[in-house]
Amino acid sequence: MQGINRALEALSGALDTVGKLVLMITMLHVSADVVLRYVFNNPLAGTIEISSFYYMIAIVFLPLAAVELRNGHISVEIVAQYLSEATQRILIGCVCLLAALYYGLLTWRMGAVAIEKWHVGETYASSLDIAIWPPRFLMPLGCGLLVVVLVVKAMRLFAGDSQPLHMAQDEHFEE
Repeated sequence: MQGINRALEALSGALDTVGKLVLMITMLHVSADVVLRYVFNNPLAGTIEISSFYYMIAIVFLPLAAVELRNGHISVEIVAQYLSEATQRILIGCVCLLAALYYGLLTWRMGAVAIEKWHVGETYASSLDIAIWPPRFLMPLGCGLLVVVLVVKAMRLFAGDSQPLHMAQDEHFEE
């Protein structure tokens, strides 16, 4: 199990890092477009399209598993905080499995759409003709890794491991 945890941490960390890099690239790209547009009256072609179809997808979907590993998703603990730790493990384990089912179906559907759009060669015609099918594969990639993280987290919780309940951004997903 420790090997699986390390692999998940490495994969999610890599996708998280790519997401952070894309965020910085987005900032630089949009800033350059603004400067070129308003100072030199010569904007970069396709900034909105590239930001919308490439950057935003990477920024949103690639870090999903890393955020889950850190328990960084929004949670509301009105009742759960008063339950025993064993009951919390069971409850959160069930929620993880339910979320894994949802994200698994989402992954399957987004993967099917990505393959369909790849075969069609989907493009977006604007100031430049841009292929928009490649980033569609980032969505099932990010959600698929999230599914694996959720299933492993549920297994650990059902096995009596309380560490996934208390993990924060600085902790690791190891036994």
